[in-house]
Amino acid sequence: MTEWLPVSLQTLYADVVDRSWGGSYAELLEAGGTPYKRSVKGRDYWYFKTSPVGTGSRKDLYLGTDTGAVRQRVDELRDLKRIRRDRISMIRALRAAGLPAPDAMSGKVLSALCEAGVSRLQAVIVGTLAFQTYGPMLGVRFNKRITQASDSAEPQSISIYVDDPIEGDLLPHLHIVDERFRLAPQAFDRTRSLKYVLGSGTQEEFSVCILRPLAGPERRCRVAERNVIQGDDEILGFLGFLIKGKVNAVALHGIGVPVNVPAPERYAVHKLFEARMRTDTDQSQAEARKDLAQAQALIEVLLEDRPYELQRVWNEALQQGPMWSEKLLQAAGMIEVGIKERLLALTEVEI
Repeated sequence: MTEWLPVSLQTLYADVVDRSWGGSYAELLEAGGTPYKRSVKGRDYWYFKTSPVGTGSRKDLYLGTDTGAVRQRVDELRDLKRIRRDRISMIRALRAAGLPAPDAMSGKVLSALCEAGVSRLQAVIVGTLAFQTYGPMLGVRFNKRITQASDSAEPQSISIYVDDPIEGDLLPHLHIVDERFRLAPQAFDRTRSLKYVLGSGTQEEFSVCILRPLAGPERRCRVAERNVIQGDDEILGFLGFLIKGKVNAVALHGIGVPVNVPAPERYAVHKLFEARMRTDTDQSQAEARKDLAQAQALIEVLLEDRPYELQRVWNEALQQGPMWSEKLLQAAGMIEVGIKERLLALTEVEI
């Protein structure tokens, strides 16, 4: 069941997106602290006690002696604190209205990735965390069942595409969230890694997977040396289609985490394709059903709100090759008849 959001909520979310992408995330994140003045031997010095983030530790930062320039910086920090407080209130209002938000761990990891600069480098979040942003983006509230992570016993994960190099490694940033994060070696090559995992020994509680599109002939999954972080990328052969178009969004956690996500029409069509690419295990079938549910929910809204964008991407996908058109038409036959017929009516190419 999909319901349209009040215009006030749509406007609030759009405002949050604009504000979140318009300033320094790291600076605003720490702005919950308090500037204070200390006198030492008759001279005044300014310090800033940062807000507890990540592990909860607080630091006292030295700002300088009591000069006009330093007092101006103190005023700026106080303004940032007000902005931060307003931003938190906006995020809370959106969450209180029932809009989907990441779980606590996913939110903290997204925040750490943002601090590391991956949003600035146009990294793209894929999967259910991306789907959570489409409701407020399109002005609807989707069924809660399809906006949450899997109910299975599988560990939670974040999948992110990063192409441009960043300084250093993500691991120190993830250690701020939890010191147990580590690089996980591949089972068939212990010298390489596909992802960061949280857990001890063989017990995996959470993972951060780094993805990259496949160049050249498509293969379902390969490994290549990372040009972004230490380790290796998981290369998904069909990721290029998904991330070809990306849009700015915000994950409703903390002060609002700016994230890039695939354009909703690409996510919808890609999910149709993915649903028919799952292997025949109980877990994969459950994932396929969720893929179809997310695709159907998005397609229903896009047919009303963005039919031309959906038509363009649908026909682009059908021209990707015989396997694409076969899987897409099979998946279309598994969604509601009325939605299927309207989707197929958008077809302009010979199949």
